[in-house]
Amino acid sequence: MIILKRLLAALLVVVNLFSCSGLGKFTPHFAVLPDLIKVGIDYISLQTDDNAVSKSTLKKELPRAVAGSEHPYLFVTKEQFATVTAEQKAQTFTPYTNALHQYALQNADDLVTSDSFMPMPYVLDEEDSILPISREVFSRIVILGYAWKTTGDKRYAARAWQELENVCNYPDWCPSHFLATAEMALAVATGFDWLFDYLTPDQKNLLAEKTYTYAIKPALSKNYIKNWFTWSKNNWNSICYSGIGIACMAFADRYPNEAAKFLAMCFRNMPIAFENFTPDGVYIEGPGYADSGMNAIVYFVAAAQNFFGTDFGMSEIDGFRQLGRFPVLITGPAGTFNFGDNKNYSVYSPALHWYASTYKSPLIASYQMLDMPGAYTMNLSNTTERNDAGKRYALSNLWFDRTLDTQSADFSNEPKTVYLKSDCGQNLVLMRGEYADPNATFAGIKGGYNYINHGDLDIGTFVFDALGERWAEELGPGRYDAPDYFVDLPAGGRWKNYCKRAEGQNTLVINPNLTTEDQYALAAGRFTAFSATADGGTCTLDMSEAYRMNGAAKVQRKFTLSEQYSKLEIRDNICCIIPSEVYWFMHTKAEIEISADGKTAILKKNGKQIQATLPPDGDGTFSVMPAVALKGKYEYDDDYTGIQKLTVHLDHVYRAEICVTLRPVT
Repeated sequence: MIILKRLLAALLVVVNLFSCSGLGKFTPHFAVLPDLIKVGIDYISLQTDDNAVSKSTLKKELPRAVAGSEHPYLFVTKEQFATVTAEQKAQTFTPYTNALHQYALQNADDLVTSDSFMPMPYVLDEEDSILPISREVFSRIVILGYAWKTTGDKRYAARAWQELENVCNYPDWCPSHFLATAEMALAVATGFDWLFDYLTPDQKNLLAEKTYTYAIKPALSKNYIKNWFTWSKNNWNSICYSGIGIACMAFADRYPNEAAKFLAMCFRNMPIAFENFTPDGVYIEGPGYADSGMNAIVYFVAAAQNFFGTDFGMSEIDGFRQLGRFPVLITGPAGTFNFGDNKNYSVYSPALHWYASTYKSPLIASYQMLDMPGAYTMNLSNTTERNDAGKRYALSNLWFDRTLDTQSADFSNEPKTVYLKSDCGQNLVLMRGEYADPNATFAGIKGGYNYINHGDLDIGTFVFDALGERWAEELGPGRYDAPDYFVDLPAGGRWKNYCKRAEGQNTLVINPNLTTEDQYALAAGRFTAFSATADGGTCTLDMSEAYRMNGAAKVQRKFTLSEQYSKLEIRDNICCIIPSEVYWFMHTKAEIEISADGKTAILKKNGKQIQATLPPDGDGTFSVMPAVALKGKYEYDDDYTGIQKLTVHLDHVYRAEICVTLRPVT
């Protein structure tokens, strides 16, 4: 339980603070205490929706909803299935919708015919969880349910029932790891709803009884330490409330009191996690975690709208609508801005088609359409990824809005330079030349709070794409099994992983020998200026707090994209209270050639080039360093062969201005 571990770690830090000599003489211990207290207050400061629909109102609404709902209604409607079915019969699929349909259908055929994909036994993973099984079952139910509803072939329904019956024979759905419980409840509820016309009364009764016993009843436990998802602010909140809440809608006629009670909790408490992306849609844990959190919320909102005819205002909460744009905004031509524990994968999600349809956005739909299925192949070595893709394509085809013009849509009025912030302290500035140009320039810089779930010591880190390549790289996640990987307080074990430290980012390191961390773990970086211009944009990030334990008085980074979005300038102004050592780092997979005077570097990658320059009379010269820690490789560090650091190194300085300019060479 990550949150409880972090709270325990906070207490241990307080107990050992004054004896922790590793923090160095420039770590005023008394200054850390207020920040730790603030962390504790933040955990118990829960922004519930006090205007949410009440339990008594829901008890009155449930009979009407049950009477008025026609299966299927769980996040997909009968009409959406009918659209795909009609296109299949008339053979009026477009190349895109045909690719989605054929992949899902061939995936379903494999599940029906291959002995390699039999229902899975109850086996705990290394985290003592069945979460991978729960997610696999949901994928299979969506794929098989889609095939059954769009073709009418009972083989698919019969195979889906095998999956459902199998999990009903499990001893439990792993309530000790409630994420697994919620995802299994979602899978079974979806199967009940989508296969409703196929299932017998006894089969329906079994699904209802097991979902109540294994999921709904334990979710209603008042043991809020065990069920910490009920008050958490991370994606456990969204996923657990969504999965159990959707199950309550599916079985509301059988357990109306329990359904009303838990759904009231959903509408009141799910907004606790909404501050992760309120008000601008930026998801604090990054793009990959935005995918799972966003999917869960959209499943719930869509199911509520279909079942009740309303989501009781949940989709009107500030930030929800904007969340659907986040994967688009944070993705450049060469990948996402994958800060924290995120991989450099474009975030494609069928929920984006739901967003595009609901808010009539050709931009979001066009982005999601880049997730075009290739030819289906039966890959036994990657069945989980294959079935996850089948689920994604099935839902995409159902949610895809055929009325949106994605062929001739003009994105010129879309903002190219944006400043995104969340109430939890995450701040990003993102700039791009175009949305639909694979060679467009893209630059992003991160401010915000270091102490964020899955966060790094990365205030000031940036990415840069040009000519279809990424030149400034984020390293992404380390090894989750590394000791104390999720202890991210001062002197925490997370900072013994190179890719989580400031030296593993595209930012500054100041006096690395003074402290165990090379940025203050509880620091926040604040943008003090931002403006979009006709040919780019500029912002100023105050990074002083990140280095207040490292002998720095003031550190500012000005980040400017100009000259028709082609020239990126990173200008750092540094003022220290002692003679200081300063490093400027940029990780890259490019080959680097340094000029004789050290003021110019040519970066080469896949036959393309960019030029990095320093002012002739300015501070510093370029050098190249390997992507390893200054103090030597940590035990659990990954191998970053193929990545090196473009570096500027200054020593014994009180003041410095490092100004690096990057521009494509065409």
